[in-house]
Amino acid sequence: MSRKIPYIIFFLTVSLTAVSCTIKVGSDSEKKPVKGTVSESVSSEQSEVKGETPYFIGPGDMLRIQVYGDKELTGLYQVSPEGLIMFPFAGEISVDGMTNLSLARQIAEKLKEGYLIDPQVTVLIEEFVSKRIFVLGQVKKAGNFPIRTTMSIIEAISHAGGFTDFADISNVVVTRKTDDGKETRHVIDIKAIVNGDRKNFYLSPGDIIFVRERFF
Repeated sequence: MSRKIPYIIFFLTVSLTAVSCTIKVGSDSEKKPVKGTVSESVSSEQSEVKGETPYFIGPGDMLRIQVYGDKELTGLYQVSPEGLIMFPFAGEISVDGMTNLSLARQIAEKLKEGYLIDPQVTVLIEEFVSKRIFVLGQVKKAGNFPIRTTMSIIEAISHAGGFTDFADISNVVVTRKTDDGKETRHVIDIKAIVNGDRKNFYLSPGDIIFVRERFF
C-alpha cells in the first residue's frame, strides 16, 4: 500500500482526469458551468467548436476589450463591484454572469448603431478576481486559483503542484458555501477517483479544498 501512494501523487501532478465523487448524490457531481443561461450554454458549445473558450464574468474582473481598427476603444476595463462596466458608445453594461463571448456580441451590436459598420470585438479576461477556489493543507503550492467555466478537484490539486508525501489522498475535504449562506462539507476520495472507482468532483467558485495529513 505504501508503495502505491508516491505513484498516485506523481500521477496527479501530471494528469488531469475528468471523472467525479462526492458524499452527496445528485447534481453536485455533474459537470456544469459556473454560471450562465441556456442561450449562453448553446453559444458556448458553438464557440468551442471554433476553438474559442467562454469565460463567465464577475465583479472585480479585469477585461481587455479589443475593437479591431479602433485603438481608442481598445483597452482595459474593470468590472465594478455592482457588476457594471462603462464602454464608449455602449454606455453602462451589466456584465455580471455574462460570458466574454456574449459581452463581445453585445458591444458589437451597440457599435453598429451609428458608429462602426462591421465592428469586430474580442473580450479577454485579463485578470480573474470574482471566481476563485482555495487549495490548502498537504499540497506543494497552497493558494487560491481562478476558476473559469469548469474545474475538477483533480485539476485544482494539479494547479497547487500536487500532493506532498504526507497527504491523506483518500480524505480530502471540500467546504462549500451555499446560496443561503450555509456551509456544506464534501469528503472526497482522490485515490478512488484516480483508480476509476469514483467519478470526479467539480468545484464551484469560493470552494475551499483542504488536504489533510495522513497518519502513518
